[in-house]
Amino acid sequence: MKTKWVILTVLLFGLVLLMAGCWNSRELNKLAIVMAMGIDKVEQTNEYKVSFQVVSPGAVAPGATGGGAGANAASAAVFTGVGKNLFEAIRKTSEKVPRQLFFSHMQLLVIGEAVAKEGIQEVFDFFDRGHEARLTTKVLVTRGVEAGAMLKILTPLESIPANAHTGEVELAGKLWSENVNNEIDDVIKALVVEGREPIISGAKIVGNLKEGKKKSNMEQTDPQALVEIKGVALFKEGKLKRWVDGNEIRGILRVQNKMKSTIMNIDCKDEKDAIGIEVIRSKTDVTTEVQAGRPVIHIDIRQEGNVGEVRCPIDLTKQEEITKLEKEWIRETKREVIKAVEIAQSEKSDIFGFGEAVKRADPKTWEKMRKEWSKTFAVSKVDVKVDAFIRRPGMRTKPYLSDLKK
Repeated sequence: MKTKWVILTVLLFGLVLLMAGCWNSRELNKLAIVMAMGIDKVEQTNEYKVSFQVVSPGAVAPGATGGGAGANAASAAVFTGVGKNLFEAIRKTSEKVPRQLFFSHMQLLVIGEAVAKEGIQEVFDFFDRGHEARLTTKVLVTRGVEAGAMLKILTPLESIPANAHTGEVELAGKLWSENVNNEIDDVIKALVVEGREPIISGAKIVGNLKEGKKKSNMEQTDPQALVEIKGVALFKEGKLKRWVDGNEIRGILRVQNKMKSTIMNIDCKDEKDAIGIEVIRSKTDVTTEVQAGRPVIHIDIRQEGNVGEVRCPIDLTKQEEITKLEKEWIRETKREVIKAVEIAQSEKSDIFGFGEAVKRADPKTWEKMRKEWSKTFAVSKVDVKVDAFIRRPGMRTKPYLSDLKK
């Protein structure tokens, strides 16, 4: 009996030794923490040019081990590597960076417009296969500029530019709803799921690119260059087909049930865009049915809002006036949604996932049309129904304009 206990004790002790937690440890002062990654192509060789926005330790934490130039240093540095694929480009960057690139804190992935037009499937295979980069990383596509150039713009308010750009994406998506707050995982799902195409927010540089790279850009009340989240890239079979701008993006988000909040302007009497309504809630249900062998898509939207601004003489204590506003709001919402659907159908790009809805509702019918879905989607009938309710007219029911015109 004693022998058994001795053997068991030795085995347990051996297992404890094998469970030591430091076998793959890496010292912090040996790592270069990557906050953003940009992907471009070298036009002459068609190789990938990959840029990495790396935190400068001495700038964000003066006096820390590994130092730097402290307050005089830029908060981030950008390093670039070139290779036949992303993996090779990352490894080759080690020739320029004195520390090992570490991707677990990466906040932002920026894809150059030229890469997006050529196709993004190869790009996302690397992130889906790897274990270090997080799939919750935000994704942007540049407009009229390389991804690497965008990473070099230093931003006010946020010392690390990647944090500023992810903040812009999140805030604009939450308050204005003319962009999509997509992550790597969202894009991968749209690429691999039948009956759905991806969309990604765009970004452009406003101002002087050369001046934006300087630390002084962070120290001015009027920065010389800024990164603006602008428009949405619409894809077909993994390739950028066109850009969508303005109110049609709100139509896309409504169909996808991703509308958070926005401001919609509607007409009042003879005044154009005289009343601003804040959308506070929006819910969309998409159902499908097959009629005469063709799918019919039903989009049912229910939204609620508050009156935020009035620039015409109207008495909002009267229910009939509220009802008129709701009807006008419904018309404007339907117009945006129908226009968004028409844009997608013109490109034969099912960014809404209607094919996915058909597959769920009628798998047998889907099997018959799946190979030609892009053509079927382009001619599918789409029915839009909108209900809108104004909950609050604001703290003042009669605008100042009514009193001034007495």
